[in-house]
Amino acid sequence: MRLLMEQSTKPLEFQATAEWVKRLAGDYYHVRFSLTKPDTISFVAGQYVIFDLPPPKRRHTMSLVSTPSDHHAIDILQSVAPMGQGSKWVLGLKPGDPVSFVGPVGKFLLSEDTGRQKVFVATGCGIAPFRSMLLDYLTTGRNSPVVLYWGLRFERDVFWQEELRKLVAEHRNFHYHVTLSKPSEAWMGMKGRVTDHIVDKAPALLDSEFYLCGNREMIVEVRKQLTDKGVLADQIFAETFF
Repeated sequence: MRLLMEQSTKPLEFQATAEWVKRLAGDYYHVRFSLTKPDTISFVAGQYVIFDLPPPKRRHTMSLVSTPSDHHAIDILQSVAPMGQGSKWVLGLKPGDPVSFVGPVGKFLLSEDTGRQKVFVATGCGIAPFRSMLLDYLTTGRNSPVVLYWGLRFERDVFWQEELRKLVAEHRNFHYHVTLSKPSEAWMGMKGRVTDHIVDKAPALLDSEFYLCGNREMIVEVRKQLTDKGVLADQIFAETFF
């Protein structure tokens, strides 16, 4: 049984070292850190950690994309498009570099498994907590339907497709859709903003739970679309990524 939304583990201070930095696509980078002190961590899928950075920013909040079953390392996802201090920090990381962070924290967690369909809606790096949730939820034998809608801009931004296709092949209760707001003519998938597709394409709206993660405009728009269709407020959960 999953923890309720309001529950979270007590945050701790951690030391770690960068294990690897991988460019996934476009401006998106996947980073793994090996824990050193303490050398294990326990968290709930959907939580985040807060890294210590040099001045002036000092703190950088990142959702965990790894699964709770991995107790000795954590993974994060970063878009370097803003080229702020967090972006430059990730681009400058090398294997073996020491880092420190506090965590896990956050209440953007799956509710208890009520049997309702779970609909994940993400833009850009908002996919981060959903990767952790999907890998945890699907691989632990839960059977409620799960569908992911993920909005990106260009073909060059698309990543994790092999992993998502593998999850679809292995779990009959999971489906996903990628939509591009600025596709080329060669793009054969969904087109337009992710907000164009939720209420028209997601089945069983009134008997679903919605988890929204990404830019604030998307969250505000989708929340309004859902409530206008009669979805109750306590069936909608959100986490804003800037």
